[in-house]
Amino acid sequence: MKKCIRLIATLLCEVFALVSGIYFLVLKKYERMLLAFATLLLILVPFLIESIFKCRLSLPVYLICLFYSLGPLFGHCWNFYYTLPWWDKMLHTLGGVMFAFLGLFIFEKFVGTDKNQIIMAAVFALCFSMAISVVWEFFEYGADTFFGMDMQDDVVIDHINSYLLSDEAGVLGSIDQIDEVTVNGTTLPIDGYIDIGLNDTMTDMLLETLGALVVAVAYVFSKGKASVFEPQEIRRRVSASG
Repeated sequence: MKKCIRLIATLLCEVFALVSGIYFLVLKKYERMLLAFATLLLILVPFLIESIFKCRLSLPVYLICLFYSLGPLFGHCWNFYYTLPWWDKMLHTLGGVMFAFLGLFIFEKFVGTDKNQIIMAAVFALCFSMAISVVWEFFEYGADTFFGMDMQDDVVIDHINSYLLSDEAGVLGSIDQIDEVTVNGTTLPIDGYIDIGLNDTMTDMLLETLGALVVAVAYVFSKGKASVFEPQEIRRRVSASG
């Protein structure tokens, strides 16, 4: 039954990505088309992991992987990033969960599932996920800096605290209740000042860490039973190691 669910879910995701790619090809939106076709490969990642490492991921982890692989397609190609403000934050939180799962997978696969190593596995998964989130934010910053993109979403703020606003060294200057900003003679069409990505970056990393922390805590309190592997896979590996 679980095998059928995996197969059906994978095929549905592949069909959706393929139809999306063809749709955007007809509309001559080639950037979106390429992302849709790239998603065809992303969808296969869980299957490839199982095939390469000769293991079986638990069904919830497998399905979460499939959903996560469709996230950018929905977000960028189908405008979820712009019509659903929470979509990007949800993906970052889910990304923290996914990379924590990956950290657990690496630990369980190459170190083992010894009950005495549960806390070590959880800490490794948490740190691994946090490291991946930092690398991703480096990527977003590089894309914005060198290619003029806007991956680090801007946020409108109504106050600024900065030492640069004071004439005296070491004294903090402030501007409160900002409701209008003019740049080169043009008044910006917003009620405040534009933060150029700091708030977005920090929020993303906090959410990713929170997602990873949930996985790590669940893993510890379940005493290692909240594994990325199917239960029979764990028993087989424990028996083989014994």
